[in-house]
Amino acid sequence: MRYRPKRHGLSPTIVGVAAVAVTALSAPASAQDPAPAPLRAEEPAVLERSLYKMLVFEAGTNALDLALFASVLGGHLYVGPTFLAVNATAAAAMYYGHEVVWGYLGPPTEEYDARTNILKGTTFRLASSTRAFAVGYGFTGDPIAAAGFTIFSAVGETVMYVANEYGWAFYDQLRQRSAAAAVKKTAVVPATFSAVPTW
Repeated sequence: MRYRPKRHGLSPTIVGVAAVAVTALSAPASAQDPAPAPLRAEEPAVLERSLYKMLVFEAGTNALDLALFASVLGGHLYVGPTFLAVNATAAAAMYYGHEVVWGYLGPPTEEYDARTNILKGTTFRLASSTRAFAVGYGFTGDPIAAAGFTIFSAVGETVMYVANEYGWAFYDQLRQRSAAAAVKKTAVVPATFSAVPTW
């Protein structure tokens, strides 16, 4: 008698159970999973607005930091461009990231109140002061000089930060008013031209 190896296939019971399980698991998932959410309308606006706010803020603060680099840190003229490049890159990345996070996770801009502004300013100040100390220490190796740079930078940047936030809030109010006026104006335009004969 010849030896025939047993065929080790899947039993029909296992195949049937697996088919039922896959069907049962996939059907409710597809019924319960909504279609992927479309991009929120404000997402590009959050990114664009954060970029513009960052550019305005960083222009002022980097000029201040360069002056502080020369005066407080005792930086030399030939090191200034390197300091400016490192400081500007780190500050811009930190500010932009902070604005984007607040744009997505924070309340809508029109709902900001004093408490929200204080919380947003505090989180920014902590991140920015850490960055200023790291840059100051990196260029001097002296923790005392880096702490002085951080303190002076924090005072100047806080003034610029508050001015930038309120300036952008004022700009947003002007834009909303002009948009409302444009809507009113376009609502009147069809009535004005309705008497024009068509040729």
